[in-house]
Amino acid sequence: MEIKQSEAEFERWERIDGVVYDMTPPPSSDHQKVVSRLQGEFYAYLKGKTCQSFVAPFAVYLDETENGNYVEPDITIICDPSKIHKKGCIGVPDMVVEVLSPSTAAKDKRTKLKRYRLSGVKEYWIIDPVNQYLEVYKLSENVFTEPQVYANDETVKVGIFEDFKINLHDIFG
Repeated sequence: MEIKQSEAEFERWERIDGVVYDMTPPPSSDHQKVVSRLQGEFYAYLKGKTCQSFVAPFAVYLDETENGNYVEPDITIICDPSKIHKKGCIGVPDMVVEVLSPSTAAKDKRTKLKRYRLSGVKEYWIIDPVNQYLEVYKLSENVFTEPQVYANDETVKVGIFEDFKINLHDIFG
């Protein structure tokens, strides 16, 4: 197993396929605005429903073990209550959202995309707060479809729900 640095050296870290990734520096204010606005939309829609949304830092153990793949997505949607524990999500969430930062963009678009696909995440959103667009990947027969790309003035349907749409203008402001 290759480890870039000791896990203990990092305040926040992720482990993907045996490689430990530092999650510093902290996200920008633009990044956090997008996360907060999007979490507000999810919270309002999911209120009173079985599914729940969680915002980082929130532990996701994709392999159901503390020694396997461990990530902290910006937003995690979980519809199986048995996966929600005091430590975080044990198992694969239904949907994951990552908001790009300069220090994490390549990892989010390559390493995490591959890991989420292999783990069975149903829907993966990658949001670029600087260029103001959204890429939506949907899992179909263990393969993500080609991403649908949405501009900052479009409305996107959340694929894991029948009746939920988000106006991206409200998210990007």
